[in-house]
Amino acid sequence: MTSISFHQKILSKKDEFCKRPLNWPDKVIGLTGGIASGKSTAGRMLSGHNFPVIDTDMLAKEVTVPGEPALAELVKTFGKEILDDNKVLGRHRLLNIILDDASARKLVENIVHPYVFKRMDGMLQHLAASGKNIVIVEVPLLFEAGWQKLFDYIVAVLAPDSLCMERLIKRRKISRDMASKWIATQISQEVKAAKADYVIQNHAGLNELQIKVNRLSEVLKHL
Repeated sequence: MTSISFHQKILSKKDEFCKRPLNWPDKVIGLTGGIASGKSTAGRMLSGHNFPVIDTDMLAKEVTVPGEPALAELVKTFGKEILDDNKVLGRHRLLNIILDDASARKLVENIVHPYVFKRMDGMLQHLAASGKNIVIVEVPLLFEAGWQKLFDYIVAVLAPDSLCMERLIKRRKISRDMASKWIATQISQEVKAAKADYVIQNHAGLNELQIKVNRLSEVLKHL
């Protein structure tokens, strides 16, 4: 497989709430990959090429701050023990719950994803109205959530699980056991590679990643 390779798109049924509106930019590119694979770094690099980038992980944090209905629904579902002493969502507390319970993880996704989609939709409509034709949307769980049909093309940034494991332990300051559980909640690198339109293998450092992103940016500009 080349660093950036083309695959036939694989589309699957998406949740009812995420139907693609007609007034989005002409080309909406989904950017995904395993946790700690380097997708956010690739997103920042693409932003440097003047592509607007929407980070849905950041949107998920925004919709779960105090006062937001998504947080109220999470507390109603899982109890006040998911809040810290300041009544803010304790993300590590919630993470411990969902890593050990697939049904709890699905509940969280069913609560949070519609609110994330609503904000993403508003941002995409605004960008389209301002004349942006190509927009990148970073979605960590794009395939897991069944959001494939929302995007014209999908880019997957992948790295070996062993490398992702070390990055995750270092960045999040979590145990190896927790990191292993976290990685196990996501679909495999091989499946993501097969479902994506473009694949960037990120295992050789930032300079090599920048070269691959530069090449990808030229491809995207000519879609």
